[in-house]
Amino acid sequence: MIEIKYPDVLLDSLENGHMILDDKFIVSYWNRWLAINTQISKDEIIGKRLDEFYPDINYKVLYRKIITALTIGTPTFYDANSNAKFIAINRNKVTTSSLKLMQQQVTISPYITSENKVMVSIYDISELFEAKLMIKKEVEKVHKLNNKLEAEKEIIDKNIMIMKTSADGTIIDISTFFCQFFEFDKKDFLGKNVSIFKLADESDAIYKELWKTIQDKKSWNGELKYKTSDGKEKWVQSRVMPILDSNGELFEFSAVYHDITNEKLLAELYITDPLTKLYNRAHFDETISFIVEHQRKADVNFALAIVDIDHFKSINDTYGHQVGDEALVSVAKTLKNSLREDDLIARWGGEEFVIMLKNVTLDEAKVIMEKVRANVQNNKITDSISVSASFGLTKYIIGEGAKEIFKRVDDALYEAKRGGRNRVVVK
Repeated sequence: MIEIKYPDVLLDSLENGHMILDDKFIVSYWNRWLAINTQISKDEIIGKRLDEFYPDINYKVLYRKIITALTIGTPTFYDANSNAKFIAINRNKVTTSSLKLMQQQVTISPYITSENKVMVSIYDISELFEAKLMIKKEVEKVHKLNNKLEAEKEIIDKNIMIMKTSADGTIIDISTFFCQFFEFDKKDFLGKNVSIFKLADESDAIYKELWKTIQDKKSWNGELKYKTSDGKEKWVQSRVMPILDSNGELFEFSAVYHDITNEKLLAELYITDPLTKLYNRAHFDETISFIVEHQRKADVNFALAIVDIDHFKSINDTYGHQVGDEALVSVAKTLKNSLREDDLIARWGGEEFVIMLKNVTLDEAKVIMEKVRANVQNNKITDSISVSASFGLTKYIIGEGAKEIFKRVDDALYEAKRGGRNRVVVK
């Protein structure tokens, strides 16, 4: 694995925290963001053990995460599902919520493996956390209002998105606020089936789950993606409740919705590479780790490819980094457009991309990658600039770990580059 030492000026310019630790928890770097937010200067902490300053961290967990990152060569999350903070940082932002401590997402990435050093990155996700709290409060508010539906019908009609349907899904009533949100007149809804809101490319699985749940006379809670009258996509938090007749049989359904479009877009930012708009490495690692850990039959039939743009450094050196960024964006678009809808692609870092081809044999994957390689070669970055790319390709072997498949695909990519580049090598 290539080991890169990040310059201080780069890490100090980032709007998030970065420290470098070894497996003894000795701090060898502490960026400006951490110094400002913790009130602990670089001079105070560098060369000392982190537990001298933050004894409440679970160092058994931290040690395990450090060793995992160094062993598999990819980032890992520190207690991603825990409510505990990694280090306590007071929030400076003026807010109406009771959230006084910064909510954090912490990743641990291999840095200098020969010295057992990792980079610990701290991201402030307080706003996303507040958004979730807001959704929870709003949904609770909706439930309270729904309990008073008859007494406060006019208030609800103007402020809450509510739909009532017959047992077969035919819309029989809808609130004014719902009509305003989806930009329809009420007459355009009544008598239609609720499926008119479903996006054509949306998975049927969630709707099958919803329908089965309510047919079993149970309430269903979940997120749905709907469309407005002019085709705009909207996300709503939904609660669908069955209404039974005097004999206990399904009679109607009542559904309450809350707009979570902005929250979903914010969450999407955390898994997206800002330049290419592909998934980022952390999200791809999480996907691979889940597959390797659970070994579900529907997931493990995939091939993995790593793509490296040939001679990318010369583009930056000759034309400048702006043209280099244009090349990255153009290649990313070409790669994505050349793949099938279910395939997964992410920016791996620098000029590298990683692709998961789902439900393929190795021969089928080779055909797809050859097509992708040709598309990259034929694509024009500008009138005078084009690029090629080298591809390493391998098939996942059931039962192996992430380290093994990434080692194999890295070896294939190395052979492709050593063999003259602009080729696909299979391992």
